[in-house]
Amino acid sequence: MPHNRGYLLGRLFVLLAQQEVLQEQPEHSYRLASTVPPQILPAALALAIERGREEQLYPLTQLLPIDAFNGPLNRREQGAFALGYLHERSGFPMPVVEDEDDEPDLTERYELRIDPSLKEWIKLHGGGPFIRALLRAERLKQFQEKTTELAQEASPKEASQPYEQ
Repeated sequence: MPHNRGYLLGRLFVLLAQQEVLQEQPEHSYRLASTVPPQILPAALALAIERGREEQLYPLTQLLPIDAFNGPLNRREQGAFALGYLHERSGFPMPVVEDEDDEPDLTERYELRIDPSLKEWIKLHGGGPFIRALLRAERLKQFQEKTTELAQEASPKEASQPYEQ
């Protein structure tokens, strides 16, 4: 069940600050932790575990996604970090719910079907990098479909013939 990593990292930051395992004062490291958590939180988490204080952190770390410490937080995650920080500091963390994106990715919203005559015109007259990328993706999709069909056709034939040396 995926959770908003920014919110959970904000809560984790407060718990680590309460255990006094941050390298600097929380006020000094908040800005860095809220934008680039891999520079602050993993070292503090390791120190908390080394000191045997992971019991309080365990329920929260179980909710963290696998890629929680991969890279900086985007603007939406930074806002969620601030909310998680404030909720945990106030002592009233909100129940964790799934992170729902308002807009699905472009590939999920649209399926592009290119007319063959339009494809030929684009090949002759060129197109922008976006159009060329779409054509490459279409060719790759057709190639994958064709190889899948060939593999499915070949499988029953090979299974019915005995192996000869």
